[in-house]
Amino acid sequence: MWKRFQKNIIAGIIFLLPAIATIYVIQLLFGLVDSFLGSFITDVLKALNVITTEEGRIYFLGVYTPFSERLLGIGFVLTILLITWVGAMRIQGRGVRIFGTIDRSFRRIPIANSIYTSVEQVIHAFAQERSSFKNVVLVEYPRKGLYTVGFQTGESRGEVQRVTSRDCINVFLPTTPNPTSGWLVLVPREDVIVLNMTVEQGLKFIISGGVVVPPDAGSIVDDMETEVDHTNMVVHVRSRRKDDEVK
Repeated sequence: MWKRFQKNIIAGIIFLLPAIATIYVIQLLFGLVDSFLGSFITDVLKALNVITTEEGRIYFLGVYTPFSERLLGIGFVLTILLITWVGAMRIQGRGVRIFGTIDRSFRRIPIANSIYTSVEQVIHAFAQERSSFKNVVLVEYPRKGLYTVGFQTGESRGEVQRVTSRDCINVFLPTTPNPTSGWLVLVPREDVIVLNMTVEQGLKFIISGGVVVPPDAGSIVDDMETEVDHTNMVVHVRSRRKDDEVK
């Protein structure tokens, strides 16, 4: 019973840990963002007489609120609106000088510049995955018997096609954990194994160093086909029994 109890606890932790970690990160992010701007906005609203405080309680436009330090959530809402506004400006091509100045300023700060560029590279890798990479592939590299995960970026044409006289494809082999650096390999098509995983799943697999393993879509399809075959067999047997009864 004790061993079964331990197994149940471990299974429960494994199942609930991703959800708990997600809730914790969201709560931490909400607290940081809301406390950063919430207190400032609350002070501004106090100066504008939009909110008042009586006996340690905040009144918004004369309406009682259960808050005492700041209006909870107002800083988070403002942050979402600010991010949306910045995104709209970027899409419309406005504020190029301002955004360029901010970008250059972060790149000139010691220590912070490495963090800034690393995060920027990872984000760009995910944002441009569909336009840059076509398929996730496996190639035997650096020697036979060892496989490396890569991304198909196109087909080899022109001078490369003429010199090699082979039908080659362009494969980008990224490094771990930074998938934006790597090298280009031209591999004959017959030596490339195309995987069923999506580009996003391949990037997660590489960035995590193999910790996040994508599910095998091929095995799921095989299991579904097997279940369908078993169902057909049962139906067929039943139909034969009915025919025998009729006879």
